[in-house]
Amino acid sequence: EKPAPGWSGERIALPPKGFAPDLGLTGIEEILFAPGMFKADQKNFFTYVFLFALEPKPRLTPKVLSKELLTYYKGLSKARMGNPKLDTSKFTVNLESLKENGVTPKGVQDVKSYRAEVYWLEPFATKKMQTLHFELQTWKYKGSPNNYLFVCASPQKPGAPIWETMRGIRAKVAIKD
Repeated sequence: EKPAPGWSGERIALPPKGFAPDLGLTGIEEILFAPGMFKADQKNFFTYVFLFALEPKPRLTPKVLSKELLTYYKGLSKARMGNPKLDTSKFTVNLESLKENGVTPKGVQDVKSYRAEVYWLEPFATKKMQTLHFELQTWKYKGSPNNYLFVCASPQKPGAPIWETMRGIRAKVAIKD
């Protein structure tokens, strides 16, 4: 079921053996790509959302989130560029906690929200450095030991209309048993 017209997705196991085998998170990643995701001339280029359903450890602290995002994007860039020796020393993740959570899915507990900027080498279309804007939310469900991380990501600034669409997708997350 597509949450928005034209969005497409995939599911991968974490850590992703193909590009970030040293990721310190274990679970499943569900990804949804906006129309135009991989086309540099499209308005919604590199705009997507993803949900990590993760084992209880490690706890998703700001430090863990920053470290694992950096690992993920360094690995993705190196793998897609076909260069394991790619210089990723300029890649950065700047993460800050938010006081307000914004929209959350039904039935979630212990919600924490963050904003981040990830500076990295976009390896799919432009092969140039890019700043991605992120909204992250972590939560749990009653009776489940798992941790959940939902990320909205786009080079468009958070005021752009696409962010409402991404937050709407986040609000509709439902975990099926």
